[in-house]
Amino acid sequence: MDVRITLPDEVLDALGPNPEREALEGLMLLLVGEGRLDLERAGEVLGLGDREEAMRWYAERTTSRSGLGAGNPNGIEEPVHLEDLTQEELDRSGRFLRITPAKKGSGLSDVSINHDKYLYGDG
Repeated sequence: MDVRITLPDEVLDALGPNPEREALEGLMLLLVGEGRLDLERAGEVLGLGDREEAMRWYAERTTSRSGLGAGNPNGIEEPVHLEDLTQEELDRSGRFLRITPAKKGSGLSDVSINHDKYLYGDG
């Protein structure tokens, strides 16, 4: 299927020298992010080599939107690679699940550890 759309000049300017590719990548990001398209299929559509390359592409594009980067004066974020971030930057990002231990309870009566005993009435 071939789809043609007309975009305002300022949108075309914002997309840069290769607006078709930028629009396709933007659409793939949206569909993958909403769970409407598998990342591996998006990678195939974009001509990426394999699933790992698609994962790298997606991580670079989505991490740069998370507010982790320092940014620049024109407001365009550069891709941020997780391995380039300090622990402090990762902690501030709020992107990772942080499970803290319970203040009370742990051991023989802890259901999360002894769930079988609890479920079968042995606990």
